[in-house]
Amino acid sequence: MKQSIATDAVKLTASKIITMTISMISAMLLSRFRTLEEYGTYSQLLIVISLVSSIFMFGLPNSINFFLASAESSDEKQKFLSTYYTLSTILSFISGLALVLAAPLIVNYFNNAIIKNFMYVLAVYPWAKIILSSIENIYIVYEKTTRLIFFRILNSVSLLFIILLVEVFNLGFSMYMILFIAVEAVFALSVYIQVGNISGKIWTYFDKDLVRKILKFSVPLGLASVIGTLNIELDKLLIGRFFDTEQLAIYTNAAREMPVTIIASSITAVLMPQLVRLLKIGNKEKAIALWSDATSLSYVFICFFASGLFTFAPEVISLLYSDKYLPGVPVFRIYSIVLLFRCTYFGIILNSIGKTKFIFYSSIVALGLNIVLNYILYRIFGFLGPALATIVSVAAVQVFQLKATSQSISVPLRKVFPWKALGVITIINVFIGIIFAFIKEAVSLDIYTGDILESMILGVAWSVLYGLLMQSFIKHKWVVLNEKGYYSKEDYSASN
Repeated sequence: MKQSIATDAVKLTASKIITMTISMISAMLLSRFRTLEEYGTYSQLLIVISLVSSIFMFGLPNSINFFLASAESSDEKQKFLSTYYTLSTILSFISGLALVLAAPLIVNYFNNAIIKNFMYVLAVYPWAKIILSSIENIYIVYEKTTRLIFFRILNSVSLLFIILLVEVFNLGFSMYMILFIAVEAVFALSVYIQVGNISGKIWTYFDKDLVRKILKFSVPLGLASVIGTLNIELDKLLIGRFFDTEQLAIYTNAAREMPVTIIASSITAVLMPQLVRLLKIGNKEKAIALWSDATSLSYVFICFFASGLFTFAPEVISLLYSDKYLPGVPVFRIYSIVLLFRCTYFGIILNSIGKTKFIFYSSIVALGLNIVLNYILYRIFGFLGPALATIVSVAAVQVFQLKATSQSISVPLRKVFPWKALGVITIINVFIGIIFAFIKEAVSLDIYTGDILESMILGVAWSVLYGLLMQSFIKHKWVVLNEKGYYSKEDYSASN
């Protein structure tokens, strides 16, 4: 390989942070510049397109890593890519046609006649979404991560630019949607050109045997992806059915997960290979200790952000989306608590020992539980019900995975997870949160600074206090991870 895995990982992580930041800014601007009805309509379109695209995508992007990487010649790679993009294009056109034909049902479901004005979005965006989903895997296999970063950032900046363009020239929501689809279509078309250039050439090609192999590999992964997408969008689907378009707009932004879990995903990405090695040689004690230390370190930061977002929720909502989204504060607070369950990948041990069926089953359990709880809790708590259903189903499935982990490696449940460390960290954050909530009410800084600046000042003070309290714990975990986190000579010998 020309580049190291570590270098590529750092580049990809950096680009992800940049694009997530730009995406967040885009959501902020759209929320401020568009009415609740317009933003709600935009959300409805994206929800149905996301669901339908995930169904017709059949997990195809996952096949790229396997088939393209295992191809032994340029000719094999070109045939795979030609077959892949022929199949993807056909499926994406079918998904667009299905959405257009289903438009009356979509309009009735959301009770929003405005959706009829955006049939071209339903027709074209699934194709753009499906084709764009492939470029990351292509560039990674061909070790062109720098080009991928440039592509990602250029795409995000272009979408941000059209938001500003529409606002500056007061072009209206319909023109924004036309420009949005136009930009995504241009980038999707560029994918064909880029793939043709990087591989030599691609053409319209349909090899039945190869298609059969691709689908056999990708469909199971696609099913898991569909379940995951449906689980994520389920609460919005229910809100869209029983509440109006404006309330869906509020719920959509309130339920938007803050991008703080990148900490956990980065740690997990580094952790997985080492757990696989340790468990392969039967060193489950060291594997559990390593996972516990990594989880504790991740939780220190995620719990801090979750507590801050919960405490200063009204100010965060106002800063990000404007005051018109303040009715979503209770939902935002519930989703801040959900962040606590993103401190690690709870199925990491199961994945490391190859028991992926448990993970698939748990995703089905999560979906089933979420469907039942969404309706029941909606009937009891109304607007808050679907958010409460999310947190209950997430917590239940994480416990299910921990129990499965305990049974699979014969380690008691109390020792599988760092319950005590996480409990102490939670108590510290709750205590500090109560103190700062009291200070915010008792000390009227907002008279001089305004609510948002007051919360920022208190947030900085909170950060300093928390940093001082947790400094030694963080240093200790960092040192321990550096000691435990590498494959020792003894481990290496044992594995051979």
